[in-house]
Amino acid sequence: MTAQTAQGANGMIVAGHGLATKAGLAVLQDGGNAVDAAIAAAVVLCVVCPYACTLGGDLYALVSHPRSGIAGLNATGRSPFAADAERFADGIPGNGVLAATVPGLLRGLGDLQERFGTRDFASLMRPAIRLAEEGFVVHRQLALNTTERASLLAKDPGASALFLPGGRPLAEGDRLAQASLAGVLRRVAERGVTTFYSGELAERIAAASAKLGGLITVEDLARHDSLWQAPIAAPFYGHEVVTMPPNSFGATLLFQLLALEAGGIDAVAPRSLDFILRGYAARRGAYRTAARLIADPSLSEAPLRDRLAAAIAAKDHAAPLKSAEPAESRDRCTTCAVVIDRDGMAVSLIESISAPYGAGVVLEDMGILLNNRMAGFSSDPASPNGIAPAKRPANTLAPCLVMKDGRLAMSLGTPGTVGQTCTLAQFLVRVLACGEDAAEAIAAPRWSVDFKGKLVVEEGMDAALRRAVLDAEPEARAMRDGWISFGSLKAALAVEGGWRGIADHRRAAIALGF
Repeated sequence: MTAQTAQGANGMIVAGHGLATKAGLAVLQDGGNAVDAAIAAAVVLCVVCPYACTLGGDLYALVSHPRSGIAGLNATGRSPFAADAERFADGIPGNGVLAATVPGLLRGLGDLQERFGTRDFASLMRPAIRLAEEGFVVHRQLALNTTERASLLAKDPGASALFLPGGRPLAEGDRLAQASLAGVLRRVAERGVTTFYSGELAERIAAASAKLGGLITVEDLARHDSLWQAPIAAPFYGHEVVTMPPNSFGATLLFQLLALEAGGIDAVAPRSLDFILRGYAARRGAYRTAARLIADPSLSEAPLRDRLAAAIAAKDHAAPLKSAEPAESRDRCTTCAVVIDRDGMAVSLIESISAPYGAGVVLEDMGILLNNRMAGFSSDPASPNGIAPAKRPANTLAPCLVMKDGRLAMSLGTPGTVGQTCTLAQFLVRVLACGEDAAEAIAAPRWSVDFKGKLVVEEGMDAALRRAVLDAEPEARAMRDGWISFGSLKAALAVEGGWRGIADHRRAAIALGF
């Protein structure tokens, strides 16, 4: 694989599509701050990467402010009030309108702008409105996802009309315009984020959901809010790694790093069998440790913080709790943006609708594709992550910042389903523990896990090393380079004289600085 790099003395942005990166860079160049740029990029991503994120999805963001410290925003949606265990006694659907939680993305972007932004929300939405209205050229990743999910999209008239024009999937080089979505974006720009959650637009969303048999009501939308959460952090080779607490799986990143440092991973060659097997063991141990600690924040945040504090005090993640490894989440498609501005404010923002094309349902006359985040709940009624009304499900999204002596060192993010935290861990081990160049660490062949938590390695890995891994782990498999679980890292790093951006070309991503 390859990694594209950029340098900037005044600012840096790396996002999951070049149009989003350019929109964010323009904001930085015009004097906007990192949050302003991240918002502009995030809304553009909702237009040009609809398989990964939409107005019907959710997000997390970490903001490092040079004076006020680090704030964490949880803008994930809750289950509808009608979503009780009895209704889903036969299981939680993986797609369709019943799989959707209340969309949290727009509320989250509005909260970010209100607390940290310097530009009005309407101006930040203009690039996305223009791209939705005028259209853009369909890129390879959009075409691939549309083809792979064509059978799902064909079940819904709105999704079929938008993404399967003339009965065929969008192809690379086609032009995709989304007039209905442009209308919604323009309305939000003119009247504010609140209009999405109350008033005529909210009524239209609820009515369209009900028409399809969904559960989201006007009351669900009106009661939705974001959470500002204190981030969680752990030391790692002289740095502090920061991520989000539950319902994010971010804690599993920290448990992996604690175990790897305790085991002396800095003495292990990164391109060796031992390096991969240690990483895989740490990932499995981290998930076992966190098995019953990742759920709605009201239920799991306090016990998770206690467990993490104990692990840090022990300088390891200690013995796993007496629990089986949790069932892997079905979250499969995500995108992100990382930004640093001239004043050193940094953002790691990650957004998703869960699986590619989420629920596969587009609300009529609005162009809003719904998420299928309900699939993040556990089917175990005794689990704190069991389904219940107005509850946030466990979520694989994990934004990341790295600090050094109280100063920003890196802003990081990656998609990659169940492999997100082990992709981040591999990168941090290679760079912070083993001293590799960051771009080389991103481009290096990667290991991850499949949807059952089993070890997978990229086919591009050295043949002898790949064979050794498959021999050592009988259930391991080699997967094509860039397969979904390997992710696509975006990194913005503090360097002498400014910032360095790195975009992982496993998926569409571009780094730009100035």
